[in-house]
Amino acid sequence: MNVYADTSWWFAYKRREDPHHDDAVGLFDRVPAAVVLWTPWQRVEVFNIFRQAEYRKLIPADAARDMIRTLQYEVQFGYWVHVEFSWTDAVRAACELGAAESLHRPVRGMDLFHVAIAIEVAADAFLSFDDDQNALARAAGFEVLYEKKKRK
Repeated sequence: MNVYADTSWWFAYKRREDPHHDDAVGLFDRVPAAVVLWTPWQRVEVFNIFRQAEYRKLIPADAARDMIRTLQYEVQFGYWVHVEFSWTDAVRAACELGAAESLHRPVRGMDLFHVAIAIEVAADAFLSFDDDQNALARAAGFEVLYEKKKRK
């Protein structure tokens, strides 16, 4: 099962202190066949969130560089499957998705782009810790692999 994971999953997976870390790591227990895809867009978004976390002092100095280097090696060694997509087709898909959904739910532009890229790389499922983004992915026909736990 090819999985498109958004920035929130990647950050939680890489940062033990993140409140979603256990859920992020637990993906492979819940869905043993999961193959998490890595795209050029995630390279931009994920590397930026690592740097922003360091800037905001959520992670120690120089941690972003180490997280980026580790992730680059993991992609190189094939832990995460690198897939390319047509940027033009992704923008078109995002526009179409926005036209279909933006009058019906909260939708950020980057959420449209994440879901559009998932469409373009033919992902089978979508993974995010963002409820609005998950609702958009579900509306686009994706199986969503994270559901917020109900409070007792």
